[in-house]
Amino acid sequence: MSNYHSTFSRREFMKGLGIAGAGLGAATAVTPVFKDLDELTSSTSAHPKRAWYVKEREFGDIGIEIDWNILKRRDTRGYSYWNPVIWKQHYPAYDMDAFRKAFDNKTKELWPDYEGPTTRDYALKNSMYSVGLGCPHYLYNVEQFGVTLLNPAPRPDAIGMPKWQGTPEENSQMIRAAFSLIGLGPSIGVAELDEKSRRFVWEYNNSGQHIIFDDDITETYRTTNPPTIHIPSSHKYVIATHNMGADEILRRAPSTIGACTETISYARVAYAKSFVEQFIRGLGYNVVYGHSLQAAPAFDFWSGVGEHARMGQVCLSPENGAMMRTHAIFFTDLPLALTKPIDAGITKFCETCGICAESCPVGAVPPKGINRNWDSNCDGQSFDNDIENGGTEVMYNVPGYKGWRVDGFRCLADCNGCKGACPFNAIPDGSFIHSVVKATTSTTPLFNSFFTQMEKSMHYGKQDKDPESWWHESSAWHVYGSNPKLLG
Repeated sequence: MSNYHSTFSRREFMKGLGIAGAGLGAATAVTPVFKDLDELTSSTSAHPKRAWYVKEREFGDIGIEIDWNILKRRDTRGYSYWNPVIWKQHYPAYDMDAFRKAFDNKTKELWPDYEGPTTRDYALKNSMYSVGLGCPHYLYNVEQFGVTLLNPAPRPDAIGMPKWQGTPEENSQMIRAAFSLIGLGPSIGVAELDEKSRRFVWEYNNSGQHIIFDDDITETYRTTNPPTIHIPSSHKYVIATHNMGADEILRRAPSTIGACTETISYARVAYAKSFVEQFIRGLGYNVVYGHSLQAAPAFDFWSGVGEHARMGQVCLSPENGAMMRTHAIFFTDLPLALTKPIDAGITKFCETCGICAESCPVGAVPPKGINRNWDSNCDGQSFDNDIENGGTEVMYNVPGYKGWRVDGFRCLADCNGCKGACPFNAIPDGSFIHSVVKATTSTTPLFNSFFTQMEKSMHYGKQDKDPESWWHESSAWHVYGSNPKLLG
């Protein structure tokens, strides 16, 4: 939706960029040539499946430096993510009450006149939690083996049909179509599991299971003594995607209502996960779901779903910004066409932005001025004390790449303040400025600081509406909370 945006003419925009007059020639030297902005935004090259400014990198190049001598399959036993008891052990100063107070203060800072949260805000949040993160049935189904279905999809031979045969390109199109029906995507990437990308997969997950790639099997299985998960080596195609967040609510984070997009998305992915498993089984192929088998965004970057961002554990998409929610990773033997990593200028933009860090109530996101680095960024932890290198602690963050990392011992998990404030959250084609800003960000980083200031003034990524307004604005009540323009 664009009706809440500030008015900003094309002439004012070009003057703000400093490319009116003589400066225009310098800018056009590094961008495709169009007679004017109307021609650019109406041209076919501005509206393909992926915009013209989203460039492909070579396979294996995700735009951040990786030390492959350090980044390896990790043993995550002994650590439980998003658990205040564990946080307290690692970070003695951890105080949930103090962090929640900081959360409330940030909400008040953003919306001084907001009087909430109200009973209905808590009712919405708590109901989402009760059927999402708080429901053992759904949470169990998010894991690799999920629930036992009463009527699993039959294999092709059981219904007198041949195994599905299609080219990798046809299969990828088929997957995108099926995924859209169940609520996954529209950003979908496909990577190949090779010697390097296998290092994204844990050696042991935090449930203590040893994850073994097995050359001698065709279907995944597990054992309990010892605890193992055996994945066929033939499952070399990795599908990376997400469901979409409830953007109108997310733009009103951090707030009680803003947490809803986080909690319900896990239940939706748990349901979608079972569908994907059964669909691929029905084609005559095999698949295993990998929600807790690896660091969440690694295959997003590897397959070009998006880029590394200041928010660390969050993948930013050029089309959807930080609006993508729970990640969904599938390892399969269904042949698929691979997708390359991308360069849309996002990581470069994050170097000069920092709006997400300013929106974090508890200082968990590295602020502007903290450049990409090799450090842990978790209070009380240092990679020098990594248990895998002879130290005494299981690391919360992953070493071996030069980037940003969130301090997970501070992060409130369901706050969403950083995600809701990202400038890349602008609805696709909401106005001509969105397309031009993203294109210029990708091709001409010189203007990134200007765009950051423009975002702070005009909030193209985040709405200037307090959480209460959502209840009164019917135009914001999208199905599943996602603006249709974010769905492809």
